[in-house]
Amino acid sequence: MRNRPHWMLCGGLILLMATACTDAGSGKETTLPASQVCDDTLTPPSAKALERLASTERFTELTGTDQQGEANEFSLELAAKRLYGGVKERNICMVYKAGDDSGIPLLKIEFEPTENHPVPEEEVRNADGGDRLVFPLGSYAEINGDSGANLYFACSTKGPEGTSPYVRARMYSSGGQLAPGSGPEDRMTVLNDVARGLAEELGCADEAALPARVPEPANG
Repeated sequence: MRNRPHWMLCGGLILLMATACTDAGSGKETTLPASQVCDDTLTPPSAKALERLASTERFTELTGTDQQGEANEFSLELAAKRLYGGVKERNICMVYKAGDDSGIPLLKIEFEPTENHPVPEEEVRNADGGDRLVFPLGSYAEINGDSGANLYFACSTKGPEGTSPYVRARMYSSGGQLAPGSGPEDRMTVLNDVARGLAEELGCADEAALPARVPEPANG
């Protein structure tokens, strides 16, 4: 996280000097408020949305390094740098509920470049019941069932094989992790703010046109 130590031993002669502490290996950082997850990208409304999704106010994220020596901790800079990497190379925001030792993340948010996106008008017509909600957001945005969310936004980026006109932000939650009382709009609110942060990092905030607040779904 920005403006905070990446790790600190909690115990012995070393004093805790931040609101969070980590083991020095590939573990999970503890006691993060919602406003500090995913590289401090959440605004007060999306932080509250995350708290409703988790039914808690404290969270953890992966820290340490992977087998290649690359940082596990999510940062906008690394996410932008590794946008064109393979699935195992991307910098992913993995959010866990504090105190949850299951190893299953509450939310997993990742980004990838893409050549196209679904057509919102067609998807609204084809949406079946309340299982899928389409939002007038970015180039295309949807909530899928009780676990998935997708947000495509215009952002021209250049990779090894050429230029891609869009970025896809994808959120996934394992079954049983989200609080029963949370709404689908909460997921999109969180995803939108993290995507807004990456769009700014990539220099395409104006092109992406992601609003500060998520509008009502077009088929809600």
